[in-house]
Amino acid sequence: MKTHGRFELGGQRIRSVLLQGLFGERGDFAGADAVAIDMRGDRLSEIANMEDALQAFVRRMGTQTTPPALLALVPQAHDTEALTLALSLVVPHGPDAILLCGATCGVDVQKADIMLSVEEAKAGRVVGRTAILAVAGDNPKGPLSAMSFAGKSGRLAALAWSPTALAANLGVVASLDSMPLPCGLATARGLILLGAASAGVSAIDWLGAEADEDRVSEACRTALRDGFSAMICERPEQVATVNRLFS
Repeated sequence: MKTHGRFELGGQRIRSVLLQGLFGERGDFAGADAVAIDMRGDRLSEIANMEDALQAFVRRMGTQTTPPALLALVPQAHDTEALTLALSLVVPHGPDAILLCGATCGVDVQKADIMLSVEEAKAGRVVGRTAILAVAGDNPKGPLSAMSFAGKSGRLAALAWSPTALAANLGVVASLDSMPLPCGLATARGLILLGAASAGVSAIDWLGAEADEDRVSEACRTALRDGFSAMICERPEQVATVNRLFS
């Protein structure tokens, strides 16, 4: 799980993580190695249908010839109420990992670790089984605190960043059309890589909504050159290219 340069969850190689909304998408999973259900705070507004929708989603994943790993993109650690709700809903389904968005420092991972342990125990799951992928590069504080993630939790499997989310915080543009990256984003990208290496975990890159295959291919080659081990995809069309180039 913690081999730098090759990202694995439960012994399964993870190259691509497809981000999907619980209520919007109903297609297949495009051959992604893992699927991350978007359970951030703004996605929990349809709580009346959430449990049924989760069950249907997980059932659909199980019908795949090779079922992808199950991940959940959950709210920030400082939003205790929203994170508790998200974990209470998804942990009974046995996710392989959570993507903890808005991670600002190692203490956020420690808090999520404790909260996961509570929910795993309540659900009768093995305590400590669910890994944490800290999305520390979607906010300005996370990259500046990248060294703080080392040694904070045995669950930590990777550090990730989201250039689009970070760009929104900085008021700049991040897309495959705006390469090279603005200096603030480039610095954050490097710090996430250094933080992951310091913690002995993998680093995960993130593709935005761009679907042009040539640009996605170039982004993958750059990510591999820089030391990223996997890619989060926002569009199913990106998955095949990611799988091919990260193999």
